[in-house]
Amino acid sequence: MSVGRETRLSAWIERFAAHFEREGIPLIGGRILGYLLVCQPTERTAAELSQELEASSGSISTNLKFLVGEGLVTKRTRRGRQAAQYRINEKRWGDLVARKLDALTSVRELTEAGMRLMSGDPERAVRLRAVDDLYTWLATELPAVWERRPSSSR
Repeated sequence: MSVGRETRLSAWIERFAAHFEREGIPLIGGRILGYLLVCQPTERTAAELSQELEASSGSISTNLKFLVGEGLVTKRTRRGRQAAQYRINEKRWGDLVARKLDALTSVRELTEAGMRLMSGDPERAVRLRAVDDLYTWLATELPAVWERRPSSSR
């Protein structure tokens, strides 16, 4: 791969990591995910990830445990090989999205409860009503969209 492409790929991994940091995944965890999505060969040891991502072995280890626990990365050991190998578990990304959809439903339940509390005070409920309307719409529309997703992401 050309030096320019590798530089662009490194920048993409950083953008990917920054996005998922906002989603609650530590920055180095996002870097690991981004790298494992595009690396060749598809499996890497923790030491290789540490070298490729220029991160401490402790940080890599901690984040791999987190990502394996979340199901986004799989760990494989082989007889005769001391180091475990890690790879992205692309089949579990749907679970990540499903948890986010569940979180939206939870917010909807909160706004609905707030609306009941404010039922006699529409002036105080105006801001809550706007948020409730958004989450009501999301709770109504997104399940049907989710069901129409491609079978490869189920």
